[in-house]
Amino acid sequence: MAPVPDKRKVGEADVQKLRQLLGGTQASVLTPSDDGYSASIERWSRAAEKPSGVSIRPTSAEEVAIAIKYACEQNLDVAVKGGGHSTAGASSTNGGLLIDLGRMREVTVDTDKQQLHAQGGCLWGDVDEAGWKHGFATVGGTVADTGVGGLTLGGGYGMLSGQRGLVIDNMVGATVVLANGEIKKASKEENSDLFWALLGAGQNFGVTTEFVLQAYPQKDVYMGTMVFMPTPENVTKLVKAVNDFYRVPEGGVSKSEGRGMGLLGLGKPPDAGGNTVILFIASHDGPEDEGKELFKPFSDIGPIVNTMATGPYPMVNNMVPSMIGMRSSMKGAAFVLPIREEFVHSMLGKYQEFNKQCDDAAASLVAWELYDPSKVVASDEGSFANRGYHLNSLIMPMWTKAENDQQCRQWAREMSLMFKDELEAHGQTTSDGIEGGASVRGHKGAVLLYGNYDVGNYLRNDVSGTRANKGQQYDEKSRDIFGTNHPRLQKLKAKYDSTNVFNKLFPITPETTNDGHL
Repeated sequence: MAPVPDKRKVGEADVQKLRQLLGGTQASVLTPSDDGYSASIERWSRAAEKPSGVSIRPTSAEEVAIAIKYACEQNLDVAVKGGGHSTAGASSTNGGLLIDLGRMREVTVDTDKQQLHAQGGCLWGDVDEAGWKHGFATVGGTVADTGVGGLTLGGGYGMLSGQRGLVIDNMVGATVVLANGEIKKASKEENSDLFWALLGAGQNFGVTTEFVLQAYPQKDVYMGTMVFMPTPENVTKLVKAVNDFYRVPEGGVSKSEGRGMGLLGLGKPPDAGGNTVILFIASHDGPEDEGKELFKPFSDIGPIVNTMATGPYPMVNNMVPSMIGMRSSMKGAAFVLPIREEFVHSMLGKYQEFNKQCDDAAASLVAWELYDPSKVVASDEGSFANRGYHLNSLIMPMWTKAENDQQCRQWAREMSLMFKDELEAHGQTTSDGIEGGASVRGHKGAVLLYGNYDVGNYLRNDVSGTRANKGQQYDEKSRDIFGTNHPRLQKLKAKYDSTNVFNKLFPITPETTNDGHL
């Protein structure tokens, strides 16, 4: 397999040409000396920021197409920013061309078809609010300021996943700008092979400037946060309650019936007086009396804070704390139920030890994400290959000083490997891909890890510095994430992006012929 060719940085001549090509349009062409440039390269995590050579802020697919076509012809490095939430740096480029979709945040509601048309720069909060005005909701991110594009194209879990599946299971169409500047509509009926690729590997195939999402009638939601002191007694009771509520019996359904989402987390919120606490953030898509009864095993434990109440659906995606402007990494791992209380105690110990060693990282979080995955497993839509009865966990160090980058990321690695050991304690055969792979392999041969988290981010630090080695590492990660779908994706990559313009997140090397040609 031929190595991926190096992309080049933007030069002054490129900037002048782009200004000429985009003259007369509404697109902004920004360089470091221009107002607005600094905002365009800002990211949710300061550790993921890189200085682009030029930032293009388009207002239409046509303007995106002009910039992308030029970048492809000139072999420029390209990155695309939707919400800027990627802590892996996938929406940033060091000296290349940045497409910042932040001016494309319109959501149009088709009430007849119950569909939401969201532009590529939308945040999930934009979609939630627009749908709610008409009594609709769709599966979306659990953090409202997450971008629609990145979450969707990588699969996408949300509060409604237990009932409606992944975000991609509810995407019915898209508008995509390809590497050659063509603008394509994609759906099951039109360019169906491209549509299949978008549903899980979409960052590899173009700039998606519009998403069409199926929506559903939505009522108020019972939701909130309970906070517990991490006493042995509380851990025992919480673990029992979690396992009882979310565990899916063989051939059956969980007590949550897919309508309850939860997050069990270890954190040190600002109002906890410097103490480590256990967070239970939860929601129930149903009436308040029903929700109170379902979550009674949790409230009976005696939380020191209990905010559970009924509220409008958009509020459910504002419950998870989101601290913009810190340095952060979202390290993913997997786990299976039942959670063992011994494991929670081990994680508590490591979390508290880390906070003592690095007082700059008090905002860090460890979380077990909880829902009934039956609906996700029942579907087989798209190139997403990570469906299973496993659940996602998140190790998220958050810190402020660049000097602590290595220490914080190393802690995330170590915590991820503890999840791997726990899987093995459950009798699971763990994978040996992606840094040892804190997961198991599914029926499609993919590592059951959520690709929107930093499951393989640290392999980007290539030791040898050679292109061939970089390509090999990327291919290993892509095969791990896409499993048996990987060969088909390589064929489609050769068709739609043969020069690998879009190569920032689990890049797929285009298929080559026996003589090495594309």
